Amino acid sequence: MTMLGVPLWAVLAGVALYVAVAAAAVEVAWHRGLDALTEAGAHRLDLYAASLRSELGRYEILPAIAARQDSIKALLEAPPDARRALLPGVNEYLEAVNGDAGSVAVDVIDLNGDVIAASNWNQPVSFVGTNVAYRPYFADSLSSGSGRFFGIGTNTGQPGLYFASAVRGAQKVLGATAVKISVDPLESAWRVPNEAAMVVDGNGVVVISTVPAWKFTALAPIAAQKQQQIQASRQYAGHKVENLGYARLDDWRNGAWFARLPDWSHPGRERRYLVMSRSAPQAGDAIMVALDLSAARRQQQLAFAFVTGAFLIAVLYALYAMQKRRVIAERLAAQDALQRANERLEATVQQRTAALVLANERMQQEIDERVLTEQKLRDSQQELVHAGKLAVLGQMAAGLTHEINQPLVAIRTLCDNARTFFERDQPAQAIANLARVGKLVDGMANLTAELKAFARKPDGRTVPVALADAVAHARLIHEARIRDEGVHVDVAIPPDAVVEAEPGRLQQVIVNLLGNSLDALAGRDERRIRIGADRSDDPSRVLFFIADNGPGIDPQVLAHLFEPFVTTKPRGHGLGLGLAITSRIVEGFGARISAVNPEGGGAQFTIEFVAANGGRTDSEQEVEPAGP
Repeated sequence: MTMLGVPLWAVLAGVALYVAVAAAAVEVAWHRGLDALTEAGAHRLDLYAASLRSELGRYEILPAIAARQDSIKALLEAPPDARRALLPGVNEYLEAVNGDAGSVAVDVIDLNGDVIAASNWNQPVSFVGTNVAYRPYFADSLSSGSGRFFGIGTNTGQPGLYFASAVRGAQKVLGATAVKISVDPLESAWRVPNEAAMVVDGNGVVVISTVPAWKFTALAPIAAQKQQQIQASRQYAGHKVENLGYARLDDWRNGAWFARLPDWSHPGRERRYLVMSRSAPQAGDAIMVALDLSAARRQQQLAFAFVTGAFLIAVLYALYAMQKRRVIAERLAAQDALQRANERLEATVQQRTAALVLANERMQQEIDERVLTEQKLRDSQQELVHAGKLAVLGQMAAGLTHEINQPLVAIRTLCDNARTFFERDQPAQAIANLARVGKLVDGMANLTAELKAFARKPDGRTVPVALADAVAHARLIHEARIRDEGVHVDVAIPPDAVVEAEPGRLQQVIVNLLGNSLDALAGRDERRIRIGADRSDDPSRVLFFIADNGPGIDPQVLAHLFEPFVTTKPRGHGLGLGLAITSRIVEGFGARISAVNPEGGGAQFTIEFVAANGGRTDSEQEVEPAGP
């Protein structure tokens, strides 16, 4: 009987070998993982013991130093009525000592256990007036000279470690000094992933823990009598100490053991941990670490995966060898068929090659046609921009006729007067009239030159252009309308506002925007237009704006204002192409145009131009004139 051509007995033997090797590898990996955890735990305990010893050593001597101060002895020796004059100096001294040491509080306690001076004397929660006679550290300091105690503050509710030292006079003990330190820095420094560290006091209660839920819980149930003693000393602020739910299981090597504890990452569950312990610097206390077993389990999984992978590779190699034998036999038989297939393939390739050549020729024709179409499209866009410019000229025809007719009438009158003066033999008056005729002709020439420059087709290249010159030429084209309609135009453009643009197209953009602003002011009592420019936050950009005090732009139209055939003018007064053409021209400069309705009313168009030559000043660049 065979499976995939392999005898059944060989398959069963391979499975048995795989199970045995996998089980052995998993067991070895588990032991090595636990040993690594044990070594890491021992190292952690050394670090925690050293840090705890260092932290305690910093503050343990502090009460004894304070007890030697003459001002504190004088305060304790003085009658209660005379202490009031000594208290400010002692309080300030204790406050300075507490600030320098970084402790929670430093106190002076009389023989009755009353705190008569404290570093927090001027704070909302002050220890002054508190009686601590019930605290063991006070009784120990009076009896043996010093005392230690871990407990929760009855005033603040904050846990801390207390050190106390007796204050001795010439003949007797006068009282005690005490310092309270916080254990929060230790808990923060000890917090490490996949590990819980804690300090257990002589009562078996967890007083310091990197797992907040474990603090002030007992590793074993506390007898009722012991509970009463704890309640009397208010060591844990009068709270009944609950059981943590700790259960010691099997022992391991090097002083480590397995224990069941609440899962710190999943409240309400329990997990098995590897636990190690060491005596703490404070008598009766112990430092414990609970190590997560997930690292050892990962070692097991890696070992299992390695053995499984090795066996799979061996099985695949065996199957590959068997398959290779069959492939060789089949390959010899297939060579003749392959030769025949190659011959057919060569014929097919020749046919496909001919078809590809023909397809490439057609594709090249389509590319040439598309390039020609794109060129025609660009030409059409140029014609559209030019047509928009001519449309503006048509709209200004009536005003320009008035501007030209007035000088012509004046010229005719002046010429008639000059002839009369010549007939009267008054050449001086005749020559003065002819000089005035010359000035009128020059003005008409300037106007027609502006119109000619505005109407000519652009050459398409961008050069540095001064915005002030462009605005001046555009304003000249609309000068008659501005004057006749009584529009006040305020222009504030600095001389160094020079941008990259094509002069003719830039003039067309400003003429279009100025014409739109004039249209928007129709029917308004007060008509104002502001034109200005300023540097942007980016030195390579220049901001240009035209604003009016008209009715503004309909918000529904504002979002589509620069699309073709979108207009705010009445039917028959525009096709809606002016702003679309303006937007295309501005984009051709590498600039951006936008429109808003300012808070003060009206409408404002803003163009963000590229500053000429990276934003250099006019003295550093050659500026192209914007007019003719």
